[in-house]
Amino acid sequence: MPPLVRRYLRTALGALVLGVLTGLHMSSAKYLGAGTTHWPYVVAHTHLLLIGFFLLGTMGIALWKLPAARSGSSHRTWIDSAAYWLITFSTLTRFTLEVSLGYAPANRLYQLGIFATSCVQTMTIVLFVANCLPRIHGGDSD
Repeated sequence: MPPLVRRYLRTALGALVLGVLTGLHMSSAKYLGAGTTHWPYVVAHTHLLLIGFFLLGTMGIALWKLPAARSGSSHRTWIDSAAYWLITFSTLTRFTLEVSLGYAPANRLYQLGIFATSCVQTMTIVLFVANCLPRIHGGDSD
């Protein structure tokens, strides 16, 4: 398994653990009265599980299992690496801002930061998909 794929999958597993721990915190706050939780926690929890775990894991497996791109295709391996860093940092930043927003709901800067990270996540996903399309054709002569 290539090192970049391992990085995607390890990060996905880390996001799974952090997402589940966030859910456990929300559950203990709601049902045991142990601590507090705010509505942005739900968004932070959901993003960690869907983007951080599911999507990063899927992206890593796609890189691993898709056939190599034809020579001369538009696929660029550096984009796969850039996509990893962009999606990882934007998801972690969004998680941090969402949790922080629970404590500073009137702070417009947090809200703009969350929107900006959403834009980065969206752009990165589109970039990753566009970069993977030449690999779908692989070395076949169809």
